[in-house]
Amino acid sequence: MITSEPRLAIVGFGDIAQQHLMAFRALGASVVASANRSPEKRRQAEQAGIGYTYVDPLMMVERERPDGILLTTSALSQFDMVRKMMLCDVPLLIEKPPALSFTDWTVLRKQIEARGVPIMVGLNRRHYSVYHRALQYMGGIHSVTSVSVEWSEDPQKMLDIGHPPEILPALNFANSIHGLDLLIFFAGILRNPEIWGRNLDQFGKSFRWQMSVHGVTERGVRADFQSNWDAPGRWRLLVDAADVRMVSSPLETATLFIRGRTPKTIDPSPEDQRFKPGFYEQASTFLELVRGKSPGWPTASLDEVSADMHLADMLTRACKESLDLPPNYA
Repeated sequence: MITSEPRLAIVGFGDIAQQHLMAFRALGASVVASANRSPEKRRQAEQAGIGYTYVDPLMMVERERPDGILLTTSALSQFDMVRKMMLCDVPLLIEKPPALSFTDWTVLRKQIEARGVPIMVGLNRRHYSVYHRALQYMGGIHSVTSVSVEWSEDPQKMLDIGHPPEILPALNFANSIHGLDLLIFFAGILRNPEIWGRNLDQFGKSFRWQMSVHGVTERGVRADFQSNWDAPGRWRLLVDAADVRMVSSPLETATLFIRGRTPKTIDPSPEDQRFKPGFYEQASTFLELVRGKSPGWPTASLDEVSADMHLADMLTRACKESLDLPPNYA
């Protein structure tokens, strides 16, 4: 049991790691070390006030003996890093996604359960204060009757910033996890979901992907997810309960449309205004995990992470494999 303020270490030091750093420091945690292969990232960690930097994360853990570890490496390397760091038997906060396929996640989950390592997957949108305040007004999570998520991506933008085309399916998988998890967070795990996907490029050389999930969850909630890579647009979330609808667009906001009343805008907490939304409460929950307390809702359970990963995997495969073209498409 950790009785003093926890000592944390970070693996990877990009923009997201720095957002975590601010939240944990505000909560009184000490971030004592960082590991990164990049000399520039190690310099950035030093400039951010982290006293010790390493190339080898295992050496960092051996020397520093942290109480908890944040894994913020790239989506492409996260699976290998999680497998490696799990052997340290130190609580882990893992940035999404923990892997880039359902098969790899299944390997990780078996290892997690076999070793009993405390794990928390960083799905920060579950901790948005506007969502929890809206749900309180709507009657709680079990009052939700319908959830719809619109989750579009821009493959050209990914190419423009230098990502090679061959990794775009992996990036789609990684980015979709957040949207799919919002579906499961508000609605529950889907039973026998209907999966559909296609690539409108008949030669399969570009990523004009369209995809959707439809179904009813274990809580009896109607759940819909759709993503379109062939048209501009951003993310939107609709959550319905009796006589009230929450609209979230952009996702960091929430407006309630109440039958017979003026729409009500939900204000975020001071912490969500000061830090990246959701990060403060997520950090607070991880510190409780480090101290030995198992997190409950809203933190994603292993079953919920598995459901996220399975849906993302099925959608990705459907788009990669399908040539379901509309009539007269040229």
